[in-house]
Amino acid sequence: MSSVAKKRSGDPNPSLKTSPPLGILNACSPGAWKRVGGIPLIARSLFHLKALGLKRFVLLWDVGHPPQALEPWQGGIQVELRQVKNGLPEALSSVADLAEHFIYIDAGHLIDPRLLHALLFAPGTTLCRMDATDKEKQVVRAGLFNREDLLLWSSHGIPSLVRRAAPLLPGDIDSFRPEIRGSATPYFLDVVTDRDALEATRMLIRNQQKQVMDLPAQYIHPPFENGLTSILVETRVSPNQVTIIVACVAFVVTWLFWHGYFVLGAFFSLVVNILDGVDGKLARTKLQFSRLGEHEDVIDYFYENSWYVALGVGLSSVTGGHFPLFCAAALVFADTADNIFYTLAGKWYGRSIDLFSRFDRNFRRIAGRRNIYVTLFIIGFSLGYPLQTLVIVTCWALVTAAIHGARLRQYDQILKRLPKEEREPS
Repeated sequence: MSSVAKKRSGDPNPSLKTSPPLGILNACSPGAWKRVGGIPLIARSLFHLKALGLKRFVLLWDVGHPPQALEPWQGGIQVELRQVKNGLPEALSSVADLAEHFIYIDAGHLIDPRLLHALLFAPGTTLCRMDATDKEKQVVRAGLFNREDLLLWSSHGIPSLVRRAAPLLPGDIDSFRPEIRGSATPYFLDVVTDRDALEATRMLIRNQQKQVMDLPAQYIHPPFENGLTSILVETRVSPNQVTIIVACVAFVVTWLFWHGYFVLGAFFSLVVNILDGVDGKLARTKLQFSRLGEHEDVIDYFYENSWYVALGVGLSSVTGGHFPLFCAAALVFADTADNIFYTLAGKWYGRSIDLFSRFDRNFRRIAGRRNIYVTLFIIGFSLGYPLQTLVIVTCWALVTAAIHGARLRQYDQILKRLPKEEREPS
């Protein structure tokens, strides 16, 4: 592992603490303006560098590839346009006087934000490479440089810079990603053609799939979610609009269950489950985040539990007894308790219960959650056993909540048995 990778969890380069580096975005390559995930590739680099704290940018462009509007992703930060008239070396020489340190990005590349973060935390001059062959190719795709590095590059060429810089490869970065509950090697792709852009978009969407999931979410939903997301990234449909559609369809399911349309409601709930995965993937692909998206779990909680209450009411009307209402109440109690356990795990230990141990990862595949319940609803309701299905779902929800509650209590002991380097929150 390189010194750059080891540095990623520590303090940034001391010289960068007081003043963030200047960002240099080289937009001279045709790939810089290719749309990846529905937005120009250069806008993705601008967005991620801005998130790292960079406040000033220089965008280099030539006559063959004039700059396009970046205001939606600029967010009020300073972006200076400089035309490359006599080659890149001269442009770099003119930029060198603007700051002491620079993050340089060839904007014709799709770069994982983790690699950009590692560059910012690098202890010195660093070249980020797609693979080991980049050294022989003598190319500069991304890097952290100082003023002297830029002047050296402009006056003596790329070979002198390659000899001077420490390497950073995707494999040097810790591959664990908390948001997907698993590992994924950072991506670093060169985008030149429209086909490259299409493949990069597909890779971005696939790369968002969570790895510790229940069986339906792991094996049934992804083809539908990814296909819909691939279509929607090229439209003006926003993640918030998808979230609102999901909520509307979800409450249609509530109405159907309440009025005794159990089979139809079960199949509509499957539609909700699939669409519920689309809005998050769409947001992360188009880099469109909102307050509504941050509170999506709250919306999910209310409509899911409205389903259970509606089932209790609907089945009580069919059976003429109060037992379905009792099951519905128990199901709501179990679901609420389970949500509380997950919240406490995040607050106390900085990680999901599903990541406590191998047992918890495996149990997540079948644990009582909406996707599992909907699968049981479709099977049981279609076979004509709605009450029995509700009883099974309720019992499994109570078992799941009990297991998660027990695991939360046991985690202190689990933590003590883990190696020290694994005790940090993931």
